[in-house]
Amino acid sequence: MDFSTEFVAFRDRLQEGQDEAFVSRRNVEVAGRTAALLSSFSVSSERKILGIMPTGSTTHAHEYRLLFAAPDLEEAALDGWWTYSAEAEDALVQADAQHSFSLVSLILVTGPADKALQKKIKKLSAERHYEGEQGGWSTIRLAVVDLVGRKVYANAAGDPLKGILKPFL
Repeated sequence: MDFSTEFVAFRDRLQEGQDEAFVSRRNVEVAGRTAALLSSFSVSSERKILGIMPTGSTTHAHEYRLLFAAPDLEEAALDGWWTYSAEAEDALVQADAQHSFSLVSLILVTGPADKALQKKIKKLSAERHYEGEQGGWSTIRLAVVDLVGRKVYANAAGDPLKGILKPFL
């Protein structure tokens, strides 16, 4: 298997097949690293009390999907990527009083993912609640795509990414 060719093909299938509400750009620098693909989705809606009474204000929510190649991902390298994910969250999430939530989805595409790496992925967790003049929350979703085994491994928050990414393998 030629990793580079397989990675580019995966990136292209993902970009073409994701929900059309996502806006995608290739080779975008985020927090000092260049993502092969950055896809984002934003929604704004009117805030309502008990879901029925309009308040006259709006709320907004976002998802950011960052795709990177990590051909020989090991546990130590995963620590660096996890640290980076918090830096990417800082760069992408623009919390304000109307912010509801943001999802930062870090997708790493690799060769074979060994058992130790799979276990470590499942243990990673990060959720931030914004206070003061900022509102809402954000969480980091992690998915590791094993191109050799044709599997997707994710942390608990990233579990929904498995169903999203699997069809593109």
